[in-house]
Amino acid sequence: MFLKLFDSVKITRGAKNCIILDASSGFLQFIPIAFFDLLSNEHQNYAVLKKQLDSVRLQTLEEYLHFILDNKLGIIVNSLKELLTFQGTSEFRETPSYVDYLILDVNNSGVLNDVLIQQIYDLKIKYLQIRFSELELNDVIKVIGKLNLLNDSSINEVSVVVSYDLQLVTFIKENHYKISNKFIDFILHSYKEQFFQTLDHVHLSVIKNKISIPLSCGLIDLKNINLNRNFYLEAEQHNSCLHKKIAIDIEGNIKNCPSMSQSFGNIHETTLETALNHPEFKKYWNLTKDSIEVCKDCEFRYICTDCRAYTEQTSIKNEGLDVSKPLKCGYNPYTGEWEEWSINPLKQKAIEHYKMQDFLKK
Repeated sequence: MFLKLFDSVKITRGAKNCIILDASSGFLQFIPIAFFDLLSNEHQNYAVLKKQLDSVRLQTLEEYLHFILDNKLGIIVNSLKELLTFQGTSEFRETPSYVDYLILDVNNSGVLNDVLIQQIYDLKIKYLQIRFSELELNDVIKVIGKLNLLNDSSINEVSVVVSYDLQLVTFIKENHYKISNKFIDFILHSYKEQFFQTLDHVHLSVIKNKISIPLSCGLIDLKNINLNRNFYLEAEQHNSCLHKKIAIDIEGNIKNCPSMSQSFGNIHETTLETALNHPEFKKYWNLTKDSIEVCKDCEFRYICTDCRAYTEQTSIKNEGLDVSKPLKCGYNPYTGEWEEWSINPLKQKAIEHYKMQDFLKK
């Protein structure tokens, strides 16, 4: 008698807690460490184990098994031979593209020009996020109007982050069908209300929170966890934020992320491909949470987005890799407790280092 978890079901052990999740349904729950140890051994013969247990522990085991079956997390198979017939696909599959994500911070309407658009085509980028700083509405609309130039590119999705403006909402609603043939997610922040609307292949999300670019990046929160199966598999092998990502900040500097300090050239003087070929550009791509301080002991490490831009600045390796815990995380995996990260006295030095004091007051 063997227990086979479905391929979408993942279990992760932390210092204090363990979790089980189903990426297909969004199911997520804590489980006892003893249960984790059982589930980790797929070849555990439960028929043999039951004979070795007293009545109390046998009842507990039965409850564990019913928990799996009742929540449709796995099935019972009758033999090891039958168990081995299941072909697992729990391996992250790399995309053939050289880089997948481009973040573009915009403070003028000329950034998304023909030269950059051609580079997006050449690199076969799949996801583009455009984030607007303070910019006149007419200039925002000019940039949005250029998105149809990407219609024949490899882009799958475009995300647009900009402060709320009623005229912009009207423009999107009236022109959504011709802005682009790509899926577009408009995120309009800093409004008094929140609402969501779908307009064919265009999604319009209006939120109350203000997004301050780039200081709002890197917030670690349970609301931001990612239960996508592919995300989990990628996070086991690569950095869950920076892998296959390139960015251009508002000054035109090419970076791993707009919030990071290291630049690999300026888009006005070099190309994205040249920056990608810099010997240090990919140094964080394969830095997993298993190698980051504190995170390596956290049960959420494979469903949580990392941040190398804002860290606690406590652990820098000789080769220059910052393996410190993300600054904006308030979770303690050793106690299993969350707290507001910005008031932690141990983080104040790092907050001053990033000049976040005024940002936090707001």
